[in-house]
Amino acid sequence: MPGTFFGFNTALRGMQAQQRGIYTTAHNIANANTDGYTRQRVVLATLPAYPVPSMNHPGGQGWQIGTGVDSQETRRMRDEFLDTQIRRETGTLGMWQQIQDVLSQVEIVFNEPSDTGLSTLMSQFWAAWQELAKNAESSPVRTTVVETASALAEAFNHSAQQLETIINDIDQTIKLKVTEINSIAQQIADLNGQIKNIIAAGDQPNDLMDQRDLLLDKLSKIIDFQVEPNTITVNGKEVFDGQIKVKLGLSTNYLVEVANDQSKINKIKSYNAKIYMESDTTSNTSEIQFSRGEIKGLQEAFSDVNTYLAKLNILARGLAENINNLHKEGYNLSGQKVDSNAGTVDTYENFFVALTDPSNPNNSISNITARNIAVNPNIRNDVSQIAAAYPDPKDTSTSNPPASIAPGNGYNALRIAQLQQKLYVENNGTLQESLSGGVTIDDYYKNFTAKLGVDAHEASRMTTNQGVLVDQLTNRKESISGVSLDEEMANMLQYQRAYEAAARMITTLDAMLDKIINGMGVTR
Repeated sequence: MPGTFFGFNTALRGMQAQQRGIYTTAHNIANANTDGYTRQRVVLATLPAYPVPSMNHPGGQGWQIGTGVDSQETRRMRDEFLDTQIRRETGTLGMWQQIQDVLSQVEIVFNEPSDTGLSTLMSQFWAAWQELAKNAESSPVRTTVVETASALAEAFNHSAQQLETIINDIDQTIKLKVTEINSIAQQIADLNGQIKNIIAAGDQPNDLMDQRDLLLDKLSKIIDFQVEPNTITVNGKEVFDGQIKVKLGLSTNYLVEVANDQSKINKIKSYNAKIYMESDTTSNTSEIQFSRGEIKGLQEAFSDVNTYLAKLNILARGLAENINNLHKEGYNLSGQKVDSNAGTVDTYENFFVALTDPSNPNNSISNITARNIAVNPNIRNDVSQIAAAYPDPKDTSTSNPPASIAPGNGYNALRIAQLQQKLYVENNGTLQESLSGGVTIDDYYKNFTAKLGVDAHEASRMTTNQGVLVDQLTNRKESISGVSLDEEMANMLQYQRAYEAAARMITTLDAMLDKIINGMGVTR
């Protein structure tokens, strides 16, 4: 049977366990508003009873008495499965947020429908040619054609410039994100080392693990990754040493890995909006693919904006080439054919040119893009050179110019105006007339701007829905890992009362011993 001193150690352990609970509660309360902090709880367990079962244990048989409580660990209250869910859905949210942000900028570039968009300017452009067909001799009408064409060309130029700016901004943003990723990876590697050392010493680095998990949460919005625990062999068993490895996206490359029991990072880089390992210094062929995250969203947006720019270039080139093909067949106000200098680049034959060299606009009439399309400066300076005239199909005269070419002839202007109603198909980067179906030039523009509107709306819808899902998962996480001040106050009172009771037990045991030592055997 245990002696009188037996209960002191039991009560002492009770006081120590409740004291640790009080300290943990204070830590929780102090970090109630700390970003990334996880609520901690002391895990208590009963100690083995006395005596240990045996054939000759003291005090006879049929009884055991408890020896108190032990605080085994201070545990973080986290749900790893929920953490994985949140990181996955946060990455998807980051992807759609980036797509929505970029597409909203592209919508502003095109600004459709509006009174100042390309669609309205094209309608005014065709209407000006219609009017010229009716008033071919009118200098003001010819000036109107040039000015509306110039406004249309400038709108093309401005839209293309803005799209190129967005593309460059995306590329720079990806580079900044890559720098942030490398910085986070270095911090994770540093924390890995500290956590490993503390765990090796037998302690639990909860706060450092919180910092590492917070970094992983931030990283999850930028890229998708897989976390793998690093294990070491101890006495023939695989044991988690506290370090983690971070594998990138859909690849086999590690952003953070463990080599020789030490964490190291493998930096990544960006080239033309694509991600490669920094060690890929020669060909940049091993692109790292991602399925979600801000990087993925920026890459998708980069591709989308390049597609819209390509469509705009095709539209500008198709419009220019089809008009130029008819314009060079026509006659100016003086009855002269504008392509009279056969075999050389004529000064007036092309209505639209690629104005890459203002001093010599005619050396670049090929490869017209939305960025460089312009009205021929020579025609701007002399509107009488617009080839509005064309021989009447019924004119069989052999004179030069044909007899039907009179100052009021606007048949070529009519032919150009009628291009608005013809059908075209996309071929070799331009719009070519088709007799077996296709779309008009105006509809070609409306089609891809309509797709832009649908894509932007879808991105906005997905961002909203994904935000609701992430909020819901975050609330579930907070219910497990977050600090509730009301709950902590209740725990504090619970630990306080238990501590006081254990202290009272020691006082009682002291009084019992005092009676035995100082009171027994005393006669009066």
